[in-house]
Amino acid sequence: MAERLTMKALSGELEALRKRLRKFETGFELKLENAMEKATEKLKARIEVSEGPGIRFRGHGGAVDVDARRRLIAECAYLRAERRGFTGGSPEQDWLEAEMEIDQLLLQGWTKNEAREMTSQDTLPQQESRA
Repeated sequence: MAERLTMKALSGELEALRKRLRKFETGFELKLENAMEKATEKLKARIEVSEGPGIRFRGHGGAVDVDARRRLIAECAYLRAERRGFTGGSPEQDWLEAEMEIDQLLLQGWTKNEAREMTSQDTLPQQESRA
Protein backbone atom coordinates (compact mmCIF):
# COMPACT_ATOMS: atom_id res chain seq x y z
CA MET A 1 0.00 0.00 0.00
CA ALA A 2 2.83 2.39 0.87
CA GLU A 3 4.40 1.63 -2.49
CA ARG A 4 1.23 2.67 -4.37
CA LEU A 5 1.07 5.98 -2.54
CA THR A 6 4.67 6.67 -3.39
CA MET A 7 4.14 5.84 -7.07
CA LYS A 8 1.00 7.98 -7.12
CA ALA A 9 2.83 10.91 -5.52
CA LEU A 10 5.76 10.56 -7.92
CA SER A 11 3.40 10.37 -10.87
CA GLY A 12 1.74 13.64 -9.79
CA GLU A 13 5.09 15.35 -9.36
CA LEU A 14 6.22 14.09 -12.74
CA GLU A 15 3.10 15.49 -14.40
CA ALA A 16 3.64 18.86 -12.69
CA LEU A 17 7.23 18.91 -13.98
CA ARG A 18 6.05 18.09 -17.51
CA LYS A 19 3.63 21.04 -17.41
CA ARG A 20 6.37 23.38 -16.22
CA LEU A 21 8.67 22.10 -18.97
CA ARG A 22 6.04 22.71 -21.67
CA LYS A 23 5.50 26.23 -20.33
CA PHE A 24 9.25 26.86 -20.36
CA GLU A 25 9.60 25.51 -23.92
CA THR A 26 6.80 27.76 -25.17
CA GLY A 27 8.38 30.83 -23.56
CA PHE A 28 11.80 29.90 -24.92
CA GLU A 29 10.45 29.43 -28.46
CA LEU A 30 8.82 32.88 -28.35
CA LYS A 31 12.03 34.51 -27.13
CA LEU A 32 14.03 32.70 -29.80
CA GLU A 33 11.62 33.78 -32.56
CA ASN A 34 11.83 37.40 -31.40
CA ALA A 35 15.62 37.28 -31.30
CA MET A 36 15.76 35.77 -34.80
CA GLU A 37 13.41 38.45 -36.16
CA LYS A 38 15.54 41.22 -34.64
CA ALA A 39 18.75 39.69 -36.00
CA THR A 40 17.19 39.33 -39.45
CA GLU A 41 16.07 42.95 -39.45
CA LYS A 42 19.55 44.12 -38.39
CA LEU A 43 21.15 42.05 -41.13
CA LYS A 44 18.71 43.35 -43.75
CA ALA A 45 19.49 46.88 -42.64
CA ARG A 46 23.22 46.30 -43.18
CA ILE A 47 22.98 44.56 -46.56
CA GLU A 48 21.88 46.21 -49.74
CA VAL A 49 21.70 44.26 -52.98
CA SER A 50 23.14 46.32 -55.81
CA GLU A 51 21.71 46.42 -59.32
CA GLY A 52 24.81 44.77 -60.75
CA PRO A 53 26.51 41.63 -59.53
CA GLY A 54 27.77 41.77 -55.99
CA ILE A 55 26.54 42.68 -52.56
CA ARG A 56 27.07 46.09 -51.03
CA PHE A 57 27.45 46.47 -47.31
CA ARG A 58 26.20 49.76 -45.95
CA GLY A 59 28.78 51.85 -44.24
CA HIS A 60 31.72 50.32 -46.07
CA GLY A 61 31.13 51.33 -49.67
CA GLY A 62 32.72 48.19 -51.08
CA ALA A 63 31.13 45.39 -52.99
CA VAL A 64 32.08 41.77 -53.41
CA ASP A 65 31.25 40.12 -56.69
CA VAL A 66 29.11 37.00 -56.34
CA ASP A 67 31.80 34.90 -58.07
CA ALA A 68 34.54 36.28 -55.80
CA ARG A 69 32.41 35.43 -52.75
CA ARG A 70 31.87 31.92 -54.06
CA ARG A 71 35.62 31.48 -54.62
CA LEU A 72 36.35 32.67 -51.07
CA ILE A 73 33.82 30.21 -49.67
CA ALA A 74 35.21 27.34 -51.76
CA GLU A 75 38.76 28.09 -50.60
CA CYS A 76 37.68 28.32 -46.97
CA ALA A 77 35.71 25.04 -47.22
CA TYR A 78 38.71 23.32 -48.78
CA LEU A 79 40.98 24.55 -45.97
CA ARG A 80 38.52 23.24 -43.37
CA ALA A 81 38.60 19.78 -44.95
CA GLU A 82 42.38 19.93 -45.30
CA ARG A 83 42.80 20.81 -41.59
CA ARG A 84 41.03 17.61 -40.58
CA GLY A 85 42.98 15.54 -43.10
CA PHE A 86 39.99 15.12 -45.44
CA THR A 87 38.54 12.53 -43.06
CA GLY A 88 35.17 12.74 -41.37
CA GLY A 89 32.88 15.70 -41.79
CA SER A 90 31.07 16.44 -45.00
CA PRO A 91 31.60 18.79 -47.94
CA GLU A 92 28.15 20.28 -47.36
CA GLN A 93 28.91 21.11 -43.73
CA ASP A 94 32.31 22.52 -44.70
CA TRP A 95 30.62 24.73 -47.29
CA LEU A 96 27.94 25.97 -44.87
CA GLU A 97 30.48 26.79 -42.16
CA ALA A 98 32.78 28.48 -44.68
CA GLU A 99 29.85 30.47 -46.04
CA MET A 100 28.99 31.73 -42.56
CA GLU A 101 32.63 32.62 -41.89
CA ILE A 102 33.09 34.52 -45.16
CA ASP A 103 29.77 36.33 -44.84
CA GLN A 104 30.72 37.38 -41.30
CA LEU A 105 34.02 38.74 -42.57
CA LEU A 106 32.21 40.59 -45.33
CA LEU A 107 29.77 42.07 -42.84
CA GLN A 108 32.68 43.25 -40.72
CA GLY A 109 33.75 45.53 -43.51
CA TRP A 110 35.72 43.83 -46.23
CA THR A 111 35.74 45.71 -49.48
CA LYS A 112 35.90 44.39 -53.01
CA ASN A 113 39.62 45.17 -53.25
CA GLU A 114 40.47 43.40 -49.98
CA ALA A 115 38.54 40.32 -51.05
CA ARG A 116 40.25 40.34 -54.47
CA GLU A 117 43.68 40.72 -52.84
CA MET A 118 42.97 37.85 -50.48
CA THR A 119 41.86 35.48 -53.21
CA SER A 120 44.82 36.30 -55.44
CA GLN A 121 47.43 36.26 -52.64
CA ASP A 122 46.16 33.24 -50.74
CA THR A 123 45.50 31.01 -53.69
CA LEU A 124 48.98 31.31 -55.26
CA PRO A 125 50.98 29.82 -52.36
CA GLN A 126 48.35 27.15 -51.80
CA GLN A 127 48.33 26.21 -55.46
CA GLU A 128 52.15 25.98 -55.40
CA SER A 129 52.10 23.81 -52.26
CA ARG A 130 49.53 21.46 -53.81
CA ALA A 131 51.64 20.93 -56.93
